[in-house]
Amino acid sequence: MRKITHDILYILIACTSLLNIQCSGNGKEKTPLPELVHAESVMFDHPDSALHILEDMPMPSARRDKENHALWCLLVTQAQYKRMMKIPSDSLVRIAYDYYKPTDNARRKAMSALYMGDINYELRNIEEAMQYYLEGKTEVEKTDDYKTGYLVMVSLCRLYLYRDFADYALEACRKAYDYAVKDSNKRYQLASLKFMARCYCISDSLSKAIDTYHKCSELTLELELENYYYDIQSEIALVYKNKGDIEKSLEIIKSFPIKYQPALLTGKNYYLLGQQDSAYIYLNEALKTYNIYTKASAYEYLYKLADTPQYRKYLKTYCDSLLFYNDSIIAIDKGKEIIAYKEKYDHQKLITEQQHLKLEKADAQRLLFIITICLIVVIAVVAYLYQKRLVRKETTIRKQSEQLQDYMLQLHEYETQLMQNNRYMEELKEQLSGQEMNSEELHEYREQIDSLQVENGRLSEKINSLQHHINDYSSKLDKARREADKFRNLSEENLYLKQRERVLADYVADNDRLVKELREKCRVLENKEWEALEDVCESVYGNFITRLQSFCPTLTKQELHLCVLIRLRFGNAQLATIFAVSPASISQKKFRLKKHISESLKNRLPEEMTLDRWITEF
Repeated sequence: MRKITHDILYILIACTSLLNIQCSGNGKEKTPLPELVHAESVMFDHPDSALHILEDMPMPSARRDKENHALWCLLVTQAQYKRMMKIPSDSLVRIAYDYYKPTDNARRKAMSALYMGDINYELRNIEEAMQYYLEGKTEVEKTDDYKTGYLVMVSLCRLYLYRDFADYALEACRKAYDYAVKDSNKRYQLASLKFMARCYCISDSLSKAIDTYHKCSELTLELELENYYYDIQSEIALVYKNKGDIEKSLEIIKSFPIKYQPALLTGKNYYLLGQQDSAYIYLNEALKTYNIYTKASAYEYLYKLADTPQYRKYLKTYCDSLLFYNDSIIAIDKGKEIIAYKEKYDHQKLITEQQHLKLEKADAQRLLFIITICLIVVIAVVAYLYQKRLVRKETTIRKQSEQLQDYMLQLHEYETQLMQNNRYMEELKEQLSGQEMNSEELHEYREQIDSLQVENGRLSEKINSLQHHINDYSSKLDKARREADKFRNLSEENLYLKQRERVLADYVADNDRLVKELREKCRVLENKEWEALEDVCESVYGNFITRLQSFCPTLTKQELHLCVLIRLRFGNAQLATIFAVSPASISQKKFRLKKHISESLKNRLPEEMTLDRWITEF
C-alpha cells in the first residue's frame, strides 16, 4: 500500500510539473540571429534599412525556431509601422505577442503589446487597443527601456484624447515626458509636451497650455526645426483665439514669415474682428489646398461672410460649395467606416479561431488540474479512514488490557486464599496426628478440613476459569498488538502522506500564473485578480474560503483578502506592496484580524499562537 501511494504522489508531481512547463513558455532564451540583432540596432534611426534586412534574410522556422520566428514577426511589424505602411491586420505581430506573453521577457512583451495596440487603434478597435496599451504599460514598468515606455504612454495619451478623457491623457503625457527625459531624447520630449499642451486646452487650462507650448517652442529652436516651430506658434495663436483674445492671436500670426502664416486661422481672426475684406482675402487663400476639411471650414466662414450685403452675391456659390464638401466629408467618413467594419470582421474571425484553440488548451489544462485535485482528495480520505480505524483498534486494546488486569488481580487473590487454606489444613492435620482427642473434637477437626477442601475446590475452579479467560485475552491481545503495530505503521505513513499532500497543494498554488507573477513583482490587484486568488485557495486548500467564512461570518472583504495572501505564504513586505500601505500598517491589520478571529472562538487564541500559524493550520 505504501509503495502504491508513493507512486501516485510521484505521478501527481510529474503531471503538475508538465502542466507548469506547458504554461511557462519556452524556458531559457536562445541567442537571436545576427540579422535580427542588426535590424533591431538600426530600427529607430533607419527603419527602411531594418525592413530591408528582415525581408532579405530567410524567415526563421515557426516550428523549429519559435523564438527567432517570433522576434522576426515583431521586428517586421515594428519596421512597417515606423515606415507608416498600411497594416491590414494584427496577425503577424500576434505571433510574437502569443509567444512572449507567457515568458518572463518584460521588454518583448511590452513591445508586442505596443504594436498590437497601435495596429488595433488604426483598425478602430479602440477597446482592444486600450487593453493592449495597458498591458504594455504594466510590462514596460519592469524594464529600463525608456523608448518603448515613451511610445506606450504617448499611444495611451492619443487614445485617451480620442475618447475625450483629458485627465487620463494628461497623466499619460506626463509619464511619457518622464520617459523621454530619462532617454535624453529631445524629439520625444517635444512631442510629449505638445500632447500635454493639447490636454490642457481640452481641460480649459489655457494658461498652462500656453506655457507648455512655449516650452515646445524652445525645444524646436534648440533642435533647429523651423517648420515645427511655426506649427507650435500657430497652435498658440489658436489657443488665444479660443481664449477670446483675437488681437493677440492675429499678432502672433503676423509675426511669421508669409509662407508660414496659416491662411485659414488668419481669415477666421479677421472675420471675428469684423475686418471683412481681409477675412475674404485670407479665406479664399485657404481654399488653395487639397485638404477637403480645410476647404469645408473655409467655405463655412465664407458662407457666413456672404450674409453681409457686400458679399451676398457669392452666397449661393459658397452655400453650394459648403454642401458639396460637407457631403464629400460624410462620404469619406462612411467609406472609412465600411472599410473599418470589414477589417474588424476579418480580424474578429481570426480572433475567434484563436480563442477556440485557447479554449481547447484551457479545457485540457483544467481537466488535468481537476484530476490532480481529485487524487489529493482520495489520498486524504484514505488517510482519514486508516487513522479512524487505528484509533478504534487502540481503544479495543486498551479495554482488553484493563479487563486482563482485573482477571490477574482476581487470580492473585484466589491463589493467595488457596495457599492460606492449604496451610491451615496442614496445621489441622498436624494437630490431629500430634494430640489425642475425643470423638467430638475429632469430628469437628475433620469437618473443618472437609470445609476447607470444598472451598479449595471452588477456588481451584475459579482459578481455572480465570486462567482460561486470561489465556483467551492474552491470545487476543497479542493479535491486537500485532494489528496495532501494523496500524501504527500505517498511521506513520498517513502522516507522511499528509505532509506530501500539503507540499503538493503548495506546489499547485505556487504554479498559478497570477501567484507566480506576484511573487516576482507585487502590485495592487484588481477585483478580477482578487477573485482568481480566492478561487486558487478554494480549490487547492480544501474550500478554504468557505470554511473560513462559515467559521467567522463577520470577516470583511479586506480581512478575507488578507487571510488569502497569508495562506499563500506572502510576507509582510509583499502584503504592504499589494495593499499599497506601509509594513507597519500590515502589522496593525494582522493584530486587528487576530483579535477579530479570537473573539469568534470559544477559547481565545493563546498569546504564543501567531495569526500566520493559525491560518496555515486552519
